[in-house]
Parts: sequence; structure tokens; C-alpha cells
Amino acid sequence: MSDFIIDGRTKANFGEAAKQLTLSGTRTILLVSVGQRYHEGDKLRATVELINRSGFGQVTIAVADTLQRTNYLSLSHEDAYAKALQEGEDWLERNEKTLGGLTVPHDVLRWDEALSDADYPEFRARIEDAYANNPAYQQAVNATIGKFIDRLTARDPEADTDKAFRNCLAYLIEECPIIMPMWAHQGYDYVIYPQPMTTAMAETQRLFVTEEYPGKGGWLSLRFKKRAAVGQAAA
Repeated sequence: MSDFIIDGRTKANFGEAAKQLTLSGTRTILLVSVGQRYHEGDKLRATVELINRSGFGQVTIAVADTLQRTNYLSLSHEDAYAKALQEGEDWLERNEKTLGGLTVPHDVLRWDEALSDADYPEFRARIEDAYANNPAYQQAVNATIGKFIDRLTARDPEADTDKAFRNCLAYLIEECPIIMPMWAHQGYDYVIYPQPMTTAMAETQRLFVTEEYPGKGGWLSLRFKKRAAVGQAAA
């Protein structure tokens, strides 16, 4: 008879800092970057289980699909958009069963819906103005772009870094006003994501959320670990 069985299932948590927060009854966004492995399989299942036991009042699954079009450097604008949109469709279909495990009231928001929101143009204009006229904000955004380009050139030393910079800037100028501050303005208390905030997002939160929407737009970074189940198996 063996002494141990390890089931290998993943467990998710929000880290020590979140233990001081009151999550029960709050509204939150589960932000999904389509194409990232931490939004698939066992990690997505673990995320759903964490959401269920955290007591949120309402969860919006924000599928950031067409946002990814700027990452497809070798495609035309039209082809990149079509590819990103289809990948969002595929993600929802592939993970329908896992998402069906949510016991919290929830809905799905596609990225194009966020872009067409009546609140978006005003918030985007403020982000564009900050990038053009606030050196500290521009530095924060450019630092985030720099990290992306470093990862890109590590994979592909021949990559077109000028095009990558332009596309990444377009990505951030589109992304930041939605995640911070538009969702805070719309009453969302938290954004759940598997990574810490980028420098650009943190500065956007500081400038446009902290004072204008106190208590809103908090960031909950997911952490994953393998869970070992101990037991005995028959010989």
C-alpha cells in the first residue's frame, strides 16, 4: 500500500494583503487576456472556485479579446481584428463548462462592448492628454512598453521594435481608460487578474481612480499553487 496520493489540483488565492479586505457583496471584474495559459484549464477552474468562496455580490467576466489585435505584428489591421475576435469566441466556447461553475451572479463583457460604452471616449481623452502632457505618466507608460519590447526581442532579435512600440502604445492607451478609471466610475470595486498591475496601470489608478473613486478599482492579483491531497491507496 502506498502512503501518499497527490492529486495535482491547483488552488488560487489573492495573497496575504487581500485578507484585510472585505470582498463579500462587492462587484468585481474577472479580466481575461485571451491566449494566456493562466486563463485556461486547471488555473481557470481554480479561479472560479476562489470567486465562488469569496462572497462577491456580482462578477463580470471581461474578455479582452479584440484588445489583443495590436499584438499581431505581422497581420493587417483587418486580419488582426478578425483573429482576435475569433479567439475570444473560441475562448468562451472552450471554457463554457468551467465558467458554468460560477455560483455568483455573473455576466460576460466582450472588449468591443467596453470600447462602445458611452463613458469610454471621455476617459480615453483624459489618458491621451496625460500621456501627451504629464511626463511622469508618459514615463510610466513607456516603462511598461519597454518591458514588453524586452520580452519580444528576447524571443525574436529581429523584431521590428518601432512597430512594436507603436502597437504597444496603442494597446495601453486603449486598455488603461477602461480598466482604470471607467470600471471604477461604473461602480466596480475590484479587478481580478493573475499578474500585478503594470507600471502604466498603477499610475493610471493613482492619477484617475484613487481620489476620484475612493474604494473602487482595487486590484486583486491571483496566485496559484499546486494542492497536494494526502491519503492511502490500496496495494
